[in-house]
Amino acid sequence: MSQQRQQFIMEHPKIIAILRIKNEERWIAKTLESLEEICDSIVILDDGSEDGTVKICEQNKKVVEIHNQSNLPTDASRDKNILLEMAKKRNPDYILTLDGDEVIIPNSKNVLFEEINVLYPESDVFEFEFLYMWNKPNQYRYDGYFCQAWHKRLLKMKNQPDNLHYSGTGYVGNGHSPGVPQNSIGSDQSIRSKVKILHYGNYDEELRQKKFKYYTTRDSSKISKHNEFDGYKNIISGEGKLSGPHGIEFRYLPEGFYFNFTDKKNTT
Repeated sequence: MSQQRQQFIMEHPKIIAILRIKNEERWIAKTLESLEEICDSIVILDDGSEDGTVKICEQNKKVVEIHNQSNLPTDASRDKNILLEMAKKRNPDYILTLDGDEVIIPNSKNVLFEEINVLYPESDVFEFEFLYMWNKPNQYRYDGYFCQAWHKRLLKMKNQPDNLHYSGTGYVGNGHSPGVPQNSIGSDQSIRSKVKILHYGNYDEELRQKKFKYYTTRDSSKISKHNEFDGYKNIISGEGKLSGPHGIEFRYLPEGFYFNFTDKKNTT
């Protein structure tokens, strides 16, 4: 690699991470750790955590602001707009959106910086493949929806409109709010990054059952009228249109590219 190319790769754009979280003490330390080498700083909206989430966030040197709220009706668009304004006042080059149960795969810094500094310096939106970790530290589900889960999460701010904002989604609580605002410039020409994001929200049976219950309760009207997301059956089984034709299938990450979350109480 030429010295000039290496210099471009190592240029450090100002990336601000925004996180909307609640009761994420099981994962949040690793989430923040995975952001440290990439992000200039991290801003957080905590929606009434009752565990050690906020304390963990307060101890991370890159976390510069935490907005605390509780006992409010769920509204993902409202919360993300608060985070957006928190990030914008710090004049970022990019804003990166992550959840408290998501971790950037190890050793991603050079890959991402080469993409935004050298390969696609004019691109405004980057999307990432999500690997849904399942039951074992190195095992992820890879069938149906789970083998084509790409989400837009990195937004270049230079060309964005003054009225950049998250709008409603049509779901209760503005659920399924996207990773970048709906009126983002460049959203229709996003670049697929080689960086992967590990998603732990479906990691064990208890989490999957809890998520299934939440979605099917929240979206019961849409499910009964339109069979929305095929009733979310793929969250708890290999059945339904969003699962693969052969049911649940797995792939495995090599050593050094995953984390050992052994149980709820031990996340080291």
